[in-house]
Amino acid sequence: MENIFAKIAQDTTKFDLGDEEGWRKLYEPLYAEAPDNVGVVKDESYGPAERNRLDVYFPLEEKPGGYPVVLYVHGGGFFSGDKGWSEKCWANVGFFFAQRGFVTVLANHQLVPHVVYPGGADDMQLAREWIFENIAKEKYGRGIPEKVVLLGHSSGGAHIAMNLYAAGDEFLDNCHLHSLLTQDIGDPKRKTNVPLFPPVAGVIYLSVPFWFDRRKPVRQRVIRHYWGSDEEEVWGPLSALGLFKNLPEDSPLLDSEQLPVYIGSVKWEVKETADATVAFLNAYRERTHVFHCRV
Repeated sequence: MENIFAKIAQDTTKFDLGDEEGWRKLYEPLYAEAPDNVGVVKDESYGPAERNRLDVYFPLEEKPGGYPVVLYVHGGGFFSGDKGWSEKCWANVGFFFAQRGFVTVLANHQLVPHVVYPGGADDMQLAREWIFENIAKEKYGRGIPEKVVLLGHSSGGAHIAMNLYAAGDEFLDNCHLHSLLTQDIGDPKRKTNVPLFPPVAGVIYLSVPFWFDRRKPVRQRVIRHYWGSDEEEVWGPLSALGLFKNLPEDSPLLDSEQLPVYIGSVKWEVKETADATVAFLNAYRERTHVFHCRV
């Protein structure tokens, strides 16, 4: 670990395109080998897009009543990343939670420039509905579909947030679940949706870009591709932060007893993401009915 600590101390918050591969190579030797008490099912399709694929990790020991579920969604700046970045990364996340009694789903999402808003949010809706309809099967470890925690890192967390705070689902017009989707959400142009159906037991946001610094050229390109314009008046209301601020006052998403939320960051966070996290935390504190904070 000494070489990793030295690299962190050297780079602090520096992060440029291509740096992620260097960091992966540093961490790769530290990942444990696959344990023999975890089952894995890979590359299940949860939607029509090529990248609508997920992996399931589950404890092999049977448990009466089944296991709670974690859905982990990778980051990558909206334009990169994968549920299987390498043979061990992000499989280590699946193995970690499965060994601790969770059926764990690792899902891909569509990437810029091959997707536009709200495509990433719709991916999350499709993944959640796949879990609700399939995760209780023996093949997937008998997960409990009513006990699902959403865990998103970076852009994966942004897509989860935009799904909860804005999403309907363009792909589900004829789905029987759509008869249940009736509640207004943060984006009035989207189809109405009950944000907590399928059920969500909690949300964990790790280093999530709820907002953006559009002065960065790379960020400008991503925003233009995804939202159609890098003008803040266009993308701002449709960002995770903007959608959250526009939630109706009676939304269950504003009740942290109905939807517990963990908002996490790290010491050497990229300033853009750190600022966005603070902005979202402040908005969450102002709008939610119950709030607890530990720094």
